[in-house]
Amino acid sequence: MRIGIPRALYYYRYFPFWQSFFEDLGCQVVVSDKTTRNTMDVGVSLTVDGLCLPVKVYVGHVSELIDKDIDYLFVPRIISTAKREYICPKFMGLPDIVKNSIKNCPPILAPVVDGRVSSLNIMKAYVKLGMRFAPLPQASFAYLKSVKKQHQYETAAREKNLNNPKNIVFDYLTIGILGHEYLINDDYINMGTMRWLKAANCRIVTMEELTESTINRHVGKLKLKRMFWTSGKRLLGAFHHFRGRVDGIISIAAFSCGTDSLTMDLVERYSCRYHVPHFQLSLDEHTGEAGVITRLEAFLELLIRRKKLEADHAAYG
Repeated sequence: MRIGIPRALYYYRYFPFWQSFFEDLGCQVVVSDKTTRNTMDVGVSLTVDGLCLPVKVYVGHVSELIDKDIDYLFVPRIISTAKREYICPKFMGLPDIVKNSIKNCPPILAPVVDGRVSSLNIMKAYVKLGMRFAPLPQASFAYLKSVKKQHQYETAAREKNLNNPKNIVFDYLTIGILGHEYLINDDYINMGTMRWLKAANCRIVTMEELTESTINRHVGKLKLKRMFWTSGKRLLGAFHHFRGRVDGIISIAAFSCGTDSLTMDLVERYSCRYHVPHFQLSLDEHTGEAGVITRLEAFLELLIRRKKLEADHAAYG
């Protein structure tokens, strides 16, 4: 069986798990190509205006996968990945969005990933899915092996943590990046932001390098109502870990993202309160790379001036 997985959204976080899971069930994993202008244009043409750019790009990847002769399309219905927390509502309806946007869509594998009460529910959902292709023992083994594979991937990403001095190479500036994985790691959507920062010899640190306990510790210190969005909690926790450890912070957000409209505003307020240089980059299908690079250059110039010439000056005002 050939299982198609779009190279978008939580592909950038859970692909090691998904790939290991399906391959251990004897399936072949087929991934769509990297995002291009055509991918985005197709996604935009097939979806309604109210959807955020990452979901439009996701639909574009699905359209491309159909031409790769797949037997099934994997589109999980993700409700929650942690206790008492939720994911963006668009993830909950993603299988329905795909069905209603794509004509002649192949059969969709849509396990309900809901860990609000217990992570055991997530395991049950994947094992039930696996039993469509293999017996219960093999499906259970595939799940456990995939969890281990995912843990190894996340551990490798955290080896670049700010607290690990042997990995620090300070050539220029240290920049903390806030944003969803599917914005940070998709070079076309972020208009080459990460690539450009690396070319400018900046040291980049992202939320992927932080442990869950580190994020929870920082969020726990805030005098806020419990953040029930997992993405919002991660953004705020990462911001408070980065401040004082980096020269500046860049937030990457999709223009019409509902959760980020709140959490990014909180980040901006905290940036002013703690005098942290902060630059927010809002992306949509009309964003051009030239404009993004111009703004990045201006931000880095201000960071250099503040660091070398005006270290005693506030980041704002």
